[in-house]
Amino acid sequence: MLYGSLGLIYELYTIVVVVLMNYPLKDTSSSSIANNNDTIMTSLSQTNKPILGYWNIRGLASSIRYQLIYSGIEFNEEVYEQGDSPEYSRDEWMKRKYKLGLEYPNLPYLKDDNYKLTESGAIHRYCARKWCPELLCYNDIELYGKAEMVWGVVSDLKGFVTMNCYRGDGDTKSLSNVAIPRFTLVAKQLESNKYLIGDKLCCADFALMELIEMMDYISNGEIYKTYPSLQYYRNRMFSLPKVKEYYEDERSDKARKLQFNNKSAKINN
Repeated sequence: MLYGSLGLIYELYTIVVVVLMNYPLKDTSSSSIANNNDTIMTSLSQTNKPILGYWNIRGLASSIRYQLIYSGIEFNEEVYEQGDSPEYSRDEWMKRKYKLGLEYPNLPYLKDDNYKLTESGAIHRYCARKWCPELLCYNDIELYGKAEMVWGVVSDLKGFVTMNCYRGDGDTKSLSNVAIPRFTLVAKQLESNKYLIGDKLCCADFALMELIEMMDYISNGEIYKTYPSLQYYRNRMFSLPKVKEYYEDERSDKARKLQFNNKSAKINN
């Protein structure tokens, strides 16, 4: 009886194999699976808004906001408030700093689904790579190199101006006198270029547009009198699609009116 049952099972198995050989299953190759996964991931990325975390100021976050807006990406924010004088407590941030799962906890940070990133330059590049890759100029090696170069130049300018807002004596005239000359080379490039590297936008442009806004405030418009090309550039940047609408939208009024620096700074705090 046992041998008879085994024989029947073997015959059924043979029939199944033959059928499968003559009627192959729908293609489930790795490429098809990859395409399906891409579709799923695209769907997810469209429904889950990235989150930008930063102090309740403009600081390093405004340029990221402008880039995300230009790229057509909606995002949410997690905002931290520094305490008032004389302590200028950072407790609101410190209580969460090491609980967010950040590899290198810092502000600003970006949370995109389960991916988390800090350092403003890295955030700019990540956002460009994912949502607006033309900002990285990958298809032109010389423009790519130039985009990286001007990012370093603008970052140095931003660091110098911001540092002196915190560590200086609070005299905007003195800061203007030493900061404005540092924009000479950038202003000269923009006399003949639409943007920092020519006719194409790059990540550094969003950082520079915010820095020029800051210098306009600090110098009481003197930087535009010294370098008219910077004012033309500033107006050009704020006329970009989506950026213009955002800047003029009263819903973004709060972001525009935020202080450039935190409460512990001596200028625009």
